[in-house]
Amino acid sequence: MQEMEQTLARFIAGQTGGDATVRDLARIPGGFSYETWRLAAEWREDGAARAGNLILRRAPRGGVLEPYDASREFRVLRALAKTPVPVPRVLWVEPTGAVLGTSFFLMELVEGEIPLPWDETIPAEKRRALHHAFIDALADLHVLDWQPLDLGFLGVPDDAGDPAALELARCREVLDRIALRPYPVFREAIAWLDERRPRAQRLSLVHDDYRMGNFIWRDGRIVAVLDWERAFLGDPMADIAFTRLPGIAGWCDVSGEMAERYAARSGIAVDADRVAFYQVLEQLKATLVGLTGLRAFADGRTSDLRLVQIGRGAHQAIAALAAAIGLER
Repeated sequence: MQEMEQTLARFIAGQTGGDATVRDLARIPGGFSYETWRLAAEWREDGAARAGNLILRRAPRGGVLEPYDASREFRVLRALAKTPVPVPRVLWVEPTGAVLGTSFFLMELVEGEIPLPWDETIPAEKRRALHHAFIDALADLHVLDWQPLDLGFLGVPDDAGDPAALELARCREVLDRIALRPYPVFREAIAWLDERRPRAQRLSLVHDDYRMGNFIWRDGRIVAVLDWERAFLGDPMADIAFTRLPGIAGWCDVSGEMAERYAARSGIAVDADRVAFYQVLEQLKATLVGLTGLRAFADGRTSDLRLVQIGRGAHQAIAALAAAIGLER
């Protein structure tokens, strides 16, 4: 741990051109996509002494979102710092893996509470405030003009009205890369979705993991939305659909009265047919994430037994995916 602190101090010094120190490095438990570490640092920035608690987001050697590139999330967060969407301030990124063995970035620690989707003890008044803030932040995200934010590196669909084509192409690439066996249900699901691709009304920045547990709450508001590693440019209905996936959103979803609130704030109508399409696509993508982690374990790139459990869950979800496209009939 001390060696890692010294390595990070040298990295920060190299980024800032001044002396730096790092202490109290500790890994934060939980999370499957990236390793998350907390640390205290001192450095110089713009000629002034700075100190504070930071978060290190480090790619694992093998995991659910392969191939890893921490600079992707870093660039999204840096772009969003200029917008009304609340995100942590990012500081430095190392994309090559030359310093810690895998890519990573450092950002400021945002203090607050992270409400969990399975916490049923949250009082009704607070729950409603959380839900409203959850909806409002998503609406603000979807109306952003992503082009001047230089987010085109996420991949711009050839046809802005048909972003699902690019997402399905990505699904095929992932399946070809990680499949441990043929998985005909996935091929059928991709074909089923391909035949039903809806036209999008607009192209938005989509978070693609928008749920409780991925934002920080303080002083009655959301002060930071976290975990942008899956963000892409696509139909905003994909995020709406994600909030409705069983076992993911908890009680914080975009439906009913909250869908009306989202539409009123964003000016984007919630289209039931497109949401239904993206619920199947997001279910497929979530299953592929689990199988990606399982493949990393099978290939020996990780010894994290949690990925075996996630992979097991992905296999169990195949039946639900089959049912969603009518294969049980």
